Amino acid sequence: MLTALVICRLSHFAATMLLFGASVFLWALVPAGLARELAGPVRRMIAAAIVVATVSALAWLALEAGLMNEGWADMVDPSDVGAVAFDTAFGRVWLGRIGLTLVLAAALAIGRRDRFGFIALTAALLLASLGLVGHATIQTGLLGALHRLNHAVHLLAAGAWLGGLPPLVLCLRRHDGEARLRAEAAATLRRFSGLGHFVVALVVLTGVANTALTLGVWPTDFSSPYQTLLAAKIAIVAAMIGIALSNRYVLTPRIKTEPAAALRALTIASLAEVALGLVALALVSVFAILAPV
Repeated sequence: MLTALVICRLSHFAATMLLFGASVFLWALVPAGLARELAGPVRRMIAAAIVVATVSALAWLALEAGLMNEGWADMVDPSDVGAVAFDTAFGRVWLGRIGLTLVLAAALAIGRRDRFGFIALTAALLLASLGLVGHATIQTGLLGALHRLNHAVHLLAAGAWLGGLPPLVLCLRRHDGEARLRAEAAATLRRFSGLGHFVVALVVLTGVANTALTLGVWPTDFSSPYQTLLAAKIAIVAAMIGIALSNRYVLTPRIKTEPAAALRALTIASLAEVALGLVALALVSVFAILAPV
């Protein structure tokens, strides 16, 4: 059951980050002409993420009911699931989050095609609300509120970075198109790079604060599974930052002189960042269910 919960958490984290990052990317970073070109594939990407986020949220709630009671049978027992949903702090937060996924589905299904701003705002609430559960709830009072706020900012920064990479790959593919789209793709790349400096700095700063608030020490005790997995996650994020810096300061300037090679390298590097990001989320999905010691 714990393995199922880890898979469920990974699916949910990845889907909610893609929801937020992709919608912000299309709404805030892409010029109008290119946005119309990308709206279809990004819309399908967001639709798939909404389905995964909704299903994984429901499965997560059911798994919590099973873990809090006697096993798999309690996952489908209405009284046990209802008790978790209505009688626990986790359940009440989770009901609100499931409601947000339904709002997102409705906005995408019946809203105008250009309402990515509303989707981005709702996805931000969905992603940030993950900061209201888990290890961020260890403390109470003002310190607890600061911990949850810090964790919410960490999630949003990570989502803007990791969730923005798949639509960025789509954007890079338009760089070889007609002159207008090529200029708008270049502008989008510059904007994403500028935003990247800010969100990566936020990821690092809030990640350090999360470690201090949750663990209280730097994760160097490798006899502890929690600290070992956390240290591995930090190493992976460091590798992602290295790739991002190479993209910005090595590959992007080469577009002017070697456009085909530079764009191909940027695409591969962006996909590598996505893969590393998923590994980092998998590690988080495991150590988040461990005691932070």
